[in-house]
Amino acid sequence: MKQYFLFFFIFFSGLNLAQSNTQLLIEGSETDPVLSPVFSPDGNKIAYTKSSYKGIWIYNVQSNTSKQLTDEDAAGFAFRWSSDSKSILTRVAKYENLRRYNAVKIFDIVTGAATQLNDYETMMPYLPQWVDGDTKIYLPTKSNDAIFNTGKTKNSNGAGNNLVVFEKSNKVVVKNLADNSEQFFEPAKDAQYINISTSPDNTKIVFEVMGGTMFVMNTDGSNLIDLGKGNRPRWSSNSKEIVYMITEDDGQNFTASDIFTINTDGTQKRNLTNTNNKIEMNPCFAPDGKSIIYDEANDGSIYLMNIE
Repeated sequence: MKQYFLFFFIFFSGLNLAQSNTQLLIEGSETDPVLSPVFSPDGNKIAYTKSSYKGIWIYNVQSNTSKQLTDEDAAGFAFRWSSDSKSILTRVAKYENLRRYNAVKIFDIVTGAATQLNDYETMMPYLPQWVDGDTKIYLPTKSNDAIFNTGKTKNSNGAGNNLVVFEKSNKVVVKNLADNSEQFFEPAKDAQYINISTSPDNTKIVFEVMGGTMFVMNTDGSNLIDLGKGNRPRWSSNSKEIVYMITEDDGQNFTASDIFTINTDGTQKRNLTNTNNKIEMNPCFAPDGKSIIYDEANDGSIYLMNIE
């Protein structure tokens, strides 16, 4: 009998501990979900979007309040915080006569003011990137790449971000804006590369091959490591870990998803969620590396999980 009660004590204590490590942060719903949360570099705010990546909202960690930054189409897809946590860079869209037009915009977090850097145009397949301490924006194009001045003062936190990475013609392109050099890599034959990003220390690249296999390599193309199945990887601020998800679908909808972390050398893979009745997606490290945020597809909300 004592063993029976001891078993249930341990079981429910472990269950309560797991539940205490996760808290509801931003409540959404199945019909109005909040998703794709990303911490600001200073950890004080979280940007997120809603269905179809329409609009961007800013959640204040101290006051537990949210405000809408923009309601523009596609603004919430792969937006990027500035290294000073004061602005968000994104590619917005509008539709005219069933045609899609895109423009690059920077939004001021405090005032909500938008700075449009180029005219709306069709065929903008690439995403803009902050470079040179947030003083410039780099936009890859099919022909001549574009560089825009932001008017911001150079931030020392992003002063070394002169490497840009993107996919072109089924190759991973690494461009160094300091000397305008380019390197082209083909880690997997005839593959399509998505979700490519450099580590915060600019020494490594993580990317996903269309179909779900994830890789990491040095920025010079050396030391290619197969990390196994994985989707939408994001770096830890110390460049030592990657957080990502592994999803399952039925061809139309996601049917399962869990969140994992892994070291950049492929060791210490951890399933952080490991649930059967939840679909945890789109994880992002907190700047201090002690927690992650993610969205849950079933209830449409955003959660914070302590991972220490």
